[in-house]
Amino acid sequence: MGDGLARNQFTLLDVLRILSGLILFNALLSYTFTSSTMWGYEGRYVNTNYIRHVLKGSPQTKFTPKTLLETTQQTGQLLLSIDRKVFDVSSNPEMYDPQSVSARYSTFVGQDCTRMFVNGCFNETSQCTWDLRNMGFEEDWVTQRVESWLKFYTENPHYWQVGYLDVGELETHDIPEQCLTGVSFPF
Repeated sequence: MGDGLARNQFTLLDVLRILSGLILFNALLSYTFTSSTMWGYEGRYVNTNYIRHVLKGSPQTKFTPKTLLETTQQTGQLLLSIDRKVFDVSSNPEMYDPQSVSARYSTFVGQDCTRMFVNGCFNETSQCTWDLRNMGFEEDWVTQRVESWLKFYTENPHYWQVGYLDVGELETHDIPEQCLTGVSFPF
């Protein structure tokens, strides 16, 4: 029979061709209906920065308050810390970019402002700290507020944790003043 024999087995190349065709067909179909190749999904799993972070093994970088600020200034990466956990919020510059006039939460970039997240005292720069001593609120309520903000940043499809903040010993820092006149957010 010679050269006209039919193959009856798939090779790895055949499988890759079929998968590539299905992915292309899915992207075209998605674009036809949603004007997006990913069916409207814009979360972290299609963000090249997140994919790069995961491919590096999702390293958790140790920051100090000084290095956190320096990193955001030098790299342009929008990082903020809450409860000493550092998150990359670069996918939302409209809300966080300090260079933008309309960014409502640019104060938080390059810092840990957990205290501000809890008490809502956004106009008091001294309240932008991780230190939750002397809050003036019940400890359970403060803990609940911190946990709800952590949940927001952890579960948000656009943000991801890239490190943690090392602030040293608690006793070496001055106790912040109370601010009880902040904006409260319902949770």
